[in-house]
Amino acid sequence: MSGTGTVPGTVKERSELALNDEFLRKAVKFTTERLRNGKKNASEEHGNWDEWRERGRQIRLHTIAHLDYYLNLFADNARANGVHVHFADTSAEAVAIALEIAKRKEGKTVVKSKSMVTEELHLNHALEEIGVEAIETDLGEYIIQLAGETPSHIIIPAIHKNRYQIADLLSKEAGETLAPDTQILAGFVRKKLREKFLEADIGMTGCNFAIAETGSMVLFENEGNARMVTTVPKTQITLMGMERIIPSWTDLEVMATLLPRSATGQKLTVYMSGITGPRRQEDADGPEEMHIIIVDNGRSLQLGD
Repeated sequence: MSGTGTVPGTVKERSELALNDEFLRKAVKFTTERLRNGKKNASEEHGNWDEWRERGRQIRLHTIAHLDYYLNLFADNARANGVHVHFADTSAEAVAIALEIAKRKEGKTVVKSKSMVTEELHLNHALEEIGVEAIETDLGEYIIQLAGETPSHIIIPAIHKNRYQIADLLSKEAGETLAPDTQILAGFVRKKLREKFLEADIGMTGCNFAIAETGSMVLFENEGNARMVTTVPKTQITLMGMERIIPSWTDLEVMATLLPRSATGQKLTVYMSGITGPRRQEDADGPEEMHIIIVDNGRSLQLGD
């Protein structure tokens, strides 16, 4: 994806344009080197990294070998916690389930915390077609949404944009000129999104890990917006790839050690939230109704790979 101009349609044209975009080449080089060096430093500091990687591999192999058992266990426990659990074989089924929930709740606004599954399903577009506004609340995803683009990186979706381009986008949204200063730009987005959190009918998230033994789902994030998405709106919908399942909270300790170090070079993400069901009578916040849509969409065909 190019950082400037209109992107041509074919892969070859886009590739040629991107390779000749000096800013884009520098941005990708800087960010990928930073991520690579961060992972290298974090894994070396850990000490016995290969041993923990092997533990993680064994957990995944075991879970995949017994996937039906753990998915059913997760679904049973989640339902016992008051969650509505849906299984979707295809992308069309997953979208239809999400749209049915939105229509039944008469939702007008959905606030989202980063979910690659919803990108996979093109769910934002489907929501727009029924008159529901879907708002990305992760900073990078919000910027890309304003630009009318799709993420260019799984961790850093706006890797191809600099602060001047971002200032132009946010200035149009603000109706005034915003200085290309990161604190000013972040402050504007924070204020804007806070209003959206408070007025949203539905919160929508992805799922980093699902814990079979308790029917809980776990989110890793650095911005805190996922906590707003999962506590303020009255209805929550979580889109979960079926491979996200792990057996126990003990297994999560291994994954919580591996994932941040591998992804961003952090020892831990800033926020790790474990959500077990909708709001209870004694809870101070949380959704009144919670749905988890477990998506196959071709995943079961790759189980042995």
